[in-house]
Amino acid sequence: MPGMDSQGKSKSAYTGGRFTLELDQKKAVGFVTSIDGGHFKADGVKSEVGVDQMTGHFAGRPKYEDITLTCGMAMSASFWKWVQATLDGKPERRSGALVGYDFNNKERSRRSFYDALIAEIGFPALDGAAKSSALMTIKISPERIDHKAGDGSNLQYSQSQNELSKQKRWLTNNFTFSLDHVIVGETRNLKIEAFTVKQNVITNPVGNDRIARKEAGRVELPNLQVSFPEIHMADWWKWYDESVVKGNPQDTTGHLTYFASDGQGSSRTELMRIDLDGVGLTSLEVEKYEAQKEAIARVKANLYIEGFKLNPGHGTA
Repeated sequence: MPGMDSQGKSKSAYTGGRFTLELDQKKAVGFVTSIDGGHFKADGVKSEVGVDQMTGHFAGRPKYEDITLTCGMAMSASFWKWVQATLDGKPERRSGALVGYDFNNKERSRRSFYDALIAEIGFPALDGAAKSSALMTIKISPERIDHKAGDGSNLQYSQSQNELSKQKRWLTNNFTFSLDHVIVGETRNLKIEAFTVKQNVITNPVGNDRIARKEAGRVELPNLQVSFPEIHMADWWKWYDESVVKGNPQDTTGHLTYFASDGQGSSRTELMRIDLDGVGLTSLEVEKYEAQKEAIARVKANLYIEGFKLNPGHGTA
């Protein structure tokens, strides 16, 4: 039959309708909106032996590049436990697959990965005046990847609807940010730039093994960039003057909390909270002044972080 293989599966080209992430024996943990990387490569090795004066070539060890995923924050508890283990300095190796479905929700491709470590965790930008869906990025570093055609099975519709409803609760304006040292102002006037926690992954080829091992190194915490109205700059300036100008660092603690869009004030459901420790100020950047400008005058603060703890909530359990 044209366009079919010997087992009756479609071989025609397709456009990806949905992609899911599976972990641990085909357990779907959520949908992903984009997939980048995960290429199959090897370095060419020269061979200069023999008497024919010609240089030969052959492929060296296989290399599997990191895979960067963009996904909503309404992923399953299993996914968030993997993320939290990395943030806690106890990285876990996980195996799974990236599964592609066509617009008929039939499985068309399966890219499996093995013994992967999380290399980066990217949290979305937050803006009290915006109402966009909160998306995050995850970079995973697998030791091995393989690819095969999908088995044609159907995507479970209930799974799709369940995650869609959960993701609607994650909006970029539903958050609070506080520091114990200064007043940061109301959420509706706050902006926090996207930030990324990085896990150094070390490639460790051993002997004649064709597949190189990957080991977890140090965790690198990000700097935070927080934008707030200039009217609140007095406390920030005192902090900068003491810590930077006078050279007496004054670190503080803080909290970034994500809420669901299901109420107001204290009645909102807490989806997740990040506790920050060892927070210090490095710079204050006053936005350009322009006459007749209707937008409020703002200041951007750059903060370093020495402690980062993710506390699960109703959005990650």
